[in-house]
Amino acid sequence: MSQTCDILIVGGGVIGSSVAYHLAARRAGRVLLLEKSYLGAGSSGKSGAIVRQHYSNRLTAAMAQQSLRVFERFAEQFGGPPVFTRTGMALIVNDRDRAGLEANLVVQHELGIDVKLVSPEDLADIDPNARLADDEVVAFEAEAGYVEAVQVVASFADAARREGADIRMGVEVRAVLTEGGKVSGVETNEGRYQCGALVLAAGPWAAALARSAKVTLPVQACRTQVALFRRPPDCTRRGTIYGDFVQGIYFKPTHGELVHAGSLAGEEVNDPVDPDDYNEAADGAWLPLIRQRVSRRYPAMHRSYGRGGYGALYAITPDWHPILDRLPGIEGAWCAAGFSGHGFKLSPIVGQLMAELVVDGQAKTLDVSTLRLGRFEEGDLVKTPYSYGVMG
Repeated sequence: MSQTCDILIVGGGVIGSSVAYHLAARRAGRVLLLEKSYLGAGSSGKSGAIVRQHYSNRLTAAMAQQSLRVFERFAEQFGGPPVFTRTGMALIVNDRDRAGLEANLVVQHELGIDVKLVSPEDLADIDPNARLADDEVVAFEAEAGYVEAVQVVASFADAARREGADIRMGVEVRAVLTEGGKVSGVETNEGRYQCGALVLAAGPWAAALARSAKVTLPVQACRTQVALFRRPPDCTRRGTIYGDFVQGIYFKPTHGELVHAGSLAGEEVNDPVDPDDYNEAADGAWLPLIRQRVSRRYPAMHRSYGRGGYGALYAITPDWHPILDRLPGIEGAWCAAGFSGHGFKLSPIVGQLMAELVVDGQAKTLDVSTLRLGRFEEGDLVKTPYSYGVMG
């Protein structure tokens, strides 16, 4: 097999596979994706894959909005089975945070996002399992839902192959190679691969690979946790997705009458790990704490059946927003990294934007200059009123 290509993508998760498709569809040359394990083996395969548009930042809200439209008709464009389940999403805050929530809704309404404050009675109609305290306020995003994470990655990859991309698994990229200030290829367990351009989309491994080319990416691999519970029979509906700021958690329905739950508090940043050697099980002491918090919102979950949980990876930047930019000092090298838990919901538009950056020299669909790498040295971080990094 040839080990020379025009554009080489490192990383076979949802971002890398989306980028591979969009570049191949642009007929940008010979596109090759290298994945050291199997597709979705890193963060993507363990994602809750929630698709919502609720962001306090106008750019990321617009990115999520455009991506949602793709997920709604995903099978039509990429083939395979439908991937999107619409549930709606409830966002709950204390009454003292009402003004901040309402300010965010103004931004979203300006973009045409269907989200509004609802009464406790409205929430009971939407989801009779939930309970709301007197001092709590809820907004409901009607179009939100979740996607089948593994199927999305597989469908992106299959579509990329149909467009002519070459996807190889079991090829571990160990270093980015340069020559005369230009990217020349990568060093792998199979030897050298040569390329004319490179897109680094390696999630929690991106920073280490960038360092091999003397580039510093402020992306930290951190461990997050997920708890799984089997709903009791008296939960009358599968329910909606919750971003519960009061309890500091999110939870969502998922396969087999399960509820998937995790933290919104952003504590992952305090648990940096080696992405090749971290605890992939959930902490035994953490699981009952999450059950207790879910049960405060869903009282019937006191009788839920524990189904364990797992540890997963986030690739976190200092402002919890991704980097979509060139690698400085290296002609022909780009990165899409540091998604901090946002990658799945943004993946369709990110693939399109990265193809524009690589092929056209600039993003045309949206202005992504606020997601440039230089913002960290400039002190111009993406600002959000939320202290919960995963919500942004």
